Amino acid sequence: MTIARDELTVEVGRPDRIVKLPDAVAALIAAGEVVERPAAVLKELLENSVDAGARRISIELTGAGRERIAVHDDGRGIPADELSVAFERHATSKLRQADELYRLHGYGFRGEALPAIAAAAGRLSFTSCTGDSLAAARISFRDGRCEGVQAAARAPGSSVELIDLFANQPARRAFLAGPRAERTALVRVAADLVLAHPELSLRLTIDGRELLNHQPSAPAGLESGDDESSLREALVSVFGSAAAQRAIFVESGDDDALRVDGYAGAPDDSRRNRDAIRLFVNGRGIHDRRLSYAIQDAYRDWLPSGRFPLAVVRVQVPANEVDVNVHPAKSEVKLLQADRAFSTIQRSLREALARNRAHVPVRLSSGLGGRRPDLEYADQSGPFAPFQASLERSPRSAVPTVSGRPAEPDLEPKPSLPPLRMVGQLHRTFIIAEGPNGLVLVDQHGAHERVVYERLLAARGDQRSTAQQPLLAPVVFRLDAVESAAWQDSAEALGDLGFEVELFAERALRIHSVPAALPSVTDAEQLLRGVLADLSADDRPPSRFDPVAASAACHGSVRRGAPMDPPSMSALLRDLERCRNPHLCPHGRPTLVEIAADDLWREFGRT
Repeated sequence: MTIARDELTVEVGRPDRIVKLPDAVAALIAAGEVVERPAAVLKELLENSVDAGARRISIELTGAGRERIAVHDDGRGIPADELSVAFERHATSKLRQADELYRLHGYGFRGEALPAIAAAAGRLSFTSCTGDSLAAARISFRDGRCEGVQAAARAPGSSVELIDLFANQPARRAFLAGPRAERTALVRVAADLVLAHPELSLRLTIDGRELLNHQPSAPAGLESGDDESSLREALVSVFGSAAAQRAIFVESGDDDALRVDGYAGAPDDSRRNRDAIRLFVNGRGIHDRRLSYAIQDAYRDWLPSGRFPLAVVRVQVPANEVDVNVHPAKSEVKLLQADRAFSTIQRSLREALARNRAHVPVRLSSGLGGRRPDLEYADQSGPFAPFQASLERSPRSAVPTVSGRPAEPDLEPKPSLPPLRMVGQLHRTFIIAEGPNGLVLVDQHGAHERVVYERLLAARGDQRSTAQQPLLAPVVFRLDAVESAAWQDSAEALGDLGFEVELFAERALRIHSVPAALPSVTDAEQLLRGVLADLSADDRPPSRFDPVAASAACHGSVRRGAPMDPPSMSALLRDLERCRNPHLCPHGRPTLVEIAADDLWREFGRT
């Protein structure tokens, strides 16, 4: 007996029988392999545009790509009689023989992309015109089914418009990340294409707002990687003019078998995550932990622990020495000379940084040279004096509230800390304190994060002037593409916390004030950039914490490695004791560890 369910037929009594899947089900599986999120759709469409010889690309997105994705290019287009074939599985113009898989010069074979995208969309239309055609043609799909090909009007090139992504796959749609994360991924895809092909003109708008507009000054036809200035122009479009001007050009030499070029960012432009490390192999943006480590290791003498460089590294190898088909999305590749690529990247970056030593400020980690920091106090007039002043003037509250309610209703109340007596500082990282039950080690950064976080929540929405620190002079700076997307999502929340910031020009901000709950801010630009970088990353704080307040507290708190004088440490302990939840920082890490006196007696054999 058989039971028909839509287009899938199931034979009752033989659930383990091997059968060929219907085309509709196979298409959905292929869509799941290739199209796991809106950014994957955009990546496939952009790669098709580049392989079609496009010089100008325009991208329009709505609803973080879930509602609408549209890509327009001026490439060669697809003839009307080939449009239907282009949407059949395993159809491609990029290879004919099996051995050509290992000699691909474009973005290569993706025989499932267009049919998989059509299967994942509620509606899709693809309009194309070749240079020798008198008219364009359009093919349309609804719920994965072709509605036919008809005549259309368009200049040479192609336009694809996708409406309602995952309309037929509600489970996959439910597992998408939030709008902020999806927008960040979409911007990353577009920005990577600009860095890989700086000769292309590319414009990206999301919900009507332009986030990226790269218009190269070099004439059309210039190949990527041939001109140092063209890549620097791409850096300006993606990371901003200031970071691009500070970046150092990197190149490995004239070895035709393996060439490396790119830009090494200045330490001042480092980040708290790896998002600004961009790695390309033969024009393809990839993720490779080993090669990324080569970039990080080249900065070993230039960046402190926990900071990651801004670096754009492009590797060029013969097509037959790289396998691009080891990952469905082709975000990973295998290199025939992986060890050689590692050493070439590492050496090229180190040599470039060393040659420009006078232009790259050295940042040694704390504790290198001079006195040991163990149990060391800074002078009262030292670099941490602004922190002490901020502690003295900042408002204190036993239980921060917002409109009379607890600031963190989703956290279970914990008992306040008992009084702690400050003893000293260990490795410029931990405050040593004595508690009623024994020794207490306090993470100075995590503890200060918690204090600042609760103050920010307590003052949220307070429009009084006392809730803000006006800057001596407004600070104006330009956002990169990813920061611009993060700003679009978080502007209102930042304003509620006490940041007075306005959009000064397209992708430029002007800061007038920062929250009074933060210690004295010496670099408002770096503070806000750090917050936006956190908000655009995937490793955001747990959902039970306010991500904007948590990030602002992190970047506005005393850092690991900073010396603290005794009054500062004592004041921080007093403030931590008053916190509603003194045991965890806003990222969920412990702020303190207690070692019972009985355990200490036992270790010294005095039980």
